[in-house]
Amino acid sequence: MKWNRILVSLVLLSGAASAATTTSSAADDTTSSDSMFPIWGDEARARGYSIPLPFGVNLSYMNMRQDVNVESIALSGLQVGGRPIPDDMFMIGVGDTREKSKTENLRLDMWVFPFLNVYGIVGHTKGSSVSQISVNADPSQYGRLDPNRLIAQAVHAGYESGALQDLNFTLNFEGTTYGTGVTLAGGYQNWFGLIDTNYTQTSFDILDGKISALTVSPRVGYRFEFQGISGPSHLGIWIGAMYQDVEQEFKGNLSDLNLPSALDNVVENGRFDVKQHLTSPWNMLVGAQYEITQNFNVLTEFGFNDRNSFFLAGEYRF
Repeated sequence: MKWNRILVSLVLLSGAASAATTTSSAADDTTSSDSMFPIWGDEARARGYSIPLPFGVNLSYMNMRQDVNVESIALSGLQVGGRPIPDDMFMIGVGDTREKSKTENLRLDMWVFPFLNVYGIVGHTKGSSVSQISVNADPSQYGRLDPNRLIAQAVHAGYESGALQDLNFTLNFEGTTYGTGVTLAGGYQNWFGLIDTNYTQTSFDILDGKISALTVSPRVGYRFEFQGISGPSHLGIWIGAMYQDVEQEFKGNLSDLNLPSALDNVVENGRFDVKQHLTSPWNMLVGAQYEITQNFNVLTEFGFNDRNSFFLAGEYRF
């Protein structure tokens, strides 16, 4: 049997998010091209291989929700009556944290070899994370005549009463996502497999800090052939998994967090520094792609388990 359908073009994106997020797909193929790419394309066609159109432009949207672990929340620059509060006074405990994000991306790709695709992505990510926190302090670390002792006693009393427990600490983030990646693809008859690896960063418009993400996504699927609106067409379905190694750090002014107005004088010059990572790096994927014409295709993919996501994309190949 000929390996006549082994090359599958991939639609992949990333952000944020959580903050940044990516996904991929099987795509069109054709039997001829005037481009010098992919390299060895003529040899592959002469041997009976189907070669995808070499270049692609993809627009996509992803909505993602996932749990994160907050490593630390540090506060600095607080004051009472113009008197600075020690940065290490507050003991902040962090409970459950849930992050959600939306990303719109533009992706440009090229098949360098019949089995190797490279691409770049740029987009916009917007999202938020909500943490359940508690705030406490230890008055005993300050002398009896130290004014900081009175502040620590008030904070400790608020913690003991429950007023400073189960508080929502919300961070809203928005920024530009950009990155690059590579895809290896192959198959046998109508079965296909691929492995995609990409690295992205999201730089924030308002907050300091960034989201950096390394994503590896293996997928296995099957393509159905049928007569479409303009000739032979395909419907691809697949299952897979996504691994993300994401490090998130958010820094900014406490005055930008919409805290109660009673705290304005306390947080006027205050800063926060939050470090967090994903609770689970893996989740499962299931997706499908429909080839409308040789040049146009649409794709959708769902993620589930500890990371829930919805992805929709349209692509033009030439």
